[in-house]
Amino acid sequence: MKKFLIIFISIFMIPLIGNTETCSVSSGVTTISGGSCGSQPDSYGINMYKMYLCTSAPTQPTTSSTADLDAGGCVLVLNGGTDGVRVDVTGSTKVEFTGATFTKPAQGVYTHGYMHIDNVFYIKQQRIFNEAKEGLKSGTDNGIHCSTLSGTGSDSDQNSTCGSSAITPGTWGSVLTDLDGGTAGFQASAEATNLNNTGSDIKGILLDSNAYTAETAGEVDTLAGFQTFGTPVTVGLNTKSFDIAFGITEGSTIFEDDSDPNVVGFSSGPFQAVIIPINHE
Repeated sequence: MKKFLIIFISIFMIPLIGNTETCSVSSGVTTISGGSCGSQPDSYGINMYKMYLCTSAPTQPTTSSTADLDAGGCVLVLNGGTDGVRVDVTGSTKVEFTGATFTKPAQGVYTHGYMHIDNVFYIKQQRIFNEAKEGLKSGTDNGIHCSTLSGTGSDSDQNSTCGSSAITPGTWGSVLTDLDGGTAGFQASAEATNLNNTGSDIKGILLDSNAYTAETAGEVDTLAGFQTFGTPVTVGLNTKSFDIAFGITEGSTIFEDDSDPNVVGFSSGPFQAVIIPINHE
């Protein structure tokens, strides 16, 4: 039996929260517009539990039931186990999910995908701004140089610091517990269609510990991603591997504090995957 490989290249972030625009960057200097903007972090990390390919759309979870993957003809292609597998991506560096189990799916055409991942996204970023800013860390200095701090928490926690000279960034674990985009109330799901004019649609749903749709932010345990592929994935007899293309051009959101626009913090967002089968020559 020939070995089946899945190669992960980079992570392509698609912000689903709010209407974040890409940050304006000129000669390495960043300008924030509209209170927040999307940017490319220095690195981006996720912890993945499982990934499936599906021949049709699976039934999504409700507040009292789990997703019905059998309804979509879904087959498991990546299993990260109970603890999941962590991967950190920098630019376009090729990486692999070390420790995961990969399974070649049966021959066929797969039009949908499902991913079950942790709701913590690990970002590392440093920026030079067009004007002096303050970080969310208490007692931080003013300055045009701002970076992420090491730690894990919500976006409102002390995840950033600023100063008059470059600051080595730490890795911040941004915990996603709401998809409301800054509006009032809790929102468990968000979706986007025709991403980057690829024909690909994606929907993220926050799950509780039972893998049901979470009803409150306090219940959120993991995240489910449902994707309709713009280009179906065709698996044939000679398929030897998958290249799963990701990118990090919008992998982080830089935001200004609502009460003080001079204070900036860093956040992240969900993603889509572009899966390309590779055949034996």
